[in-house]
Amino acid sequence: MTDLAASASHDWDALKARIESQLHAMAGAPEPDEPLVRTAVRESLVGSGKRIRPILVDLAARDLGYDQPAALQVGCAIELVHTASLLLDDLPCMDDALTRRGKPTVHIRFGEDVAVLAAIALLGDAFGLAASVPGLSGEQRSALTLSLSQSVGMRGLVAGQYSDLRNVGQTSENSVIQLNDQKTGSLFVAAVEMAGILADAPTAQREQLRIYGIELGRAFQLFDDLLDVAGDAARMGKSNNKDSGKAVLAQGLGSKAMAKHIQAHLDTASGALAQLPNGAPHLRAFTDKLFGTPGAGIRRRGGRKPDSVLASLLA
Repeated sequence: MTDLAASASHDWDALKARIESQLHAMAGAPEPDEPLVRTAVRESLVGSGKRIRPILVDLAARDLGYDQPAALQVGCAIELVHTASLLLDDLPCMDDALTRRGKPTVHIRFGEDVAVLAAIALLGDAFGLAASVPGLSGEQRSALTLSLSQSVGMRGLVAGQYSDLRNVGQTSENSVIQLNDQKTGSLFVAAVEMAGILADAPTAQREQLRIYGIELGRAFQLFDDLLDVAGDAARMGKSNNKDSGKAVLAQGLGSKAMAKHIQAHLDTASGALAQLPNGAPHLRAFTDKLFGTPGAGIRRRGGRKPDSVLASLLA
C-alpha cells in the first residue's frame, strides 16, 4: 500500500467521527414533550451506522481534488435517504425485521405509523440538503438533487424493494444483479456521482466512478446476502435470514462460489479506480478496509493467513 493510501485508511475513523457529529447536529437535542416522530427521526439518525455512503462521497471527492465541507453535507443527504430506506424496509409489510443496528427496529419501538412518517421526514430533509449545498452553482445543486432523486425512485430503491418483495424465488444471476443494483448499488452510485458533481469532474472520470459504484454495490450486497444466510445476527446488529426465499444468490451457491463472485466485482471496481487521478488512493484504501483486503488483493500469497472472512473463503 502506498503512503497516500495508508494515510487515507487512517483518516477513515476521523471522517466517520465528523459525519457522526454532523448527523447529531442535524438531529438536534431531545426536547421536553417532543412529538414521537421527532424522537424516531433523531434516534434513527444517531444510531451505530457504518456511514459507508457519506464516507464514499468525501473520499471520492478528495480523489478528484475537491476537499471542501460541502462534501460532508452531500454525504449526510445520502445517509438520510439510506436511513429512511431502512425504516421502510424493516416494516412488517416489507421485511418484517425485529432488530436494526443492535436495537429493536423503529416500528417495534414507536409504531408503524411513526416509522413511516419518520422515513418521509428524512427523505424531505435529504432533498433539502442536496438543494442547498453552499458554494456551488445552481446547475450543480440541481444535478445533486436529480442524482439523489433517481437513486430513490423507479430506477433505484423503490424499484429494488418492490422487486425483492414480489419476485420471490427468482434467483437467476441477471435478476439478482438487477435487484442489487437498485437496492444497494443505487446509493453507492449516487454517492460517487455526487462527488463528481462537486468536483466538476470530466465525463470520463464520472463514468469510471459510476462503474466503481456499481461494482462496489454488487460486491457489498452479495457479501451481505452471504452473511444473511450464514452470519451471526448478534454480530451483524440486525435480524438475519430475512432474505430466505427471496432473490439472493446465496441460497443457490456455496460460500466459495459466492466469494468468487464478490472478488470478480471487486476486481472490476479496482480497474475503474486505476483510471482515476493517482489511482484514487482514498477510494482504494476504503475498499480494502471495507472488505479486509490489503492493497494487492485478498487472495492468500506465500502461505499467509487470510486477512478477512472473504479471504478465508477464497484461500
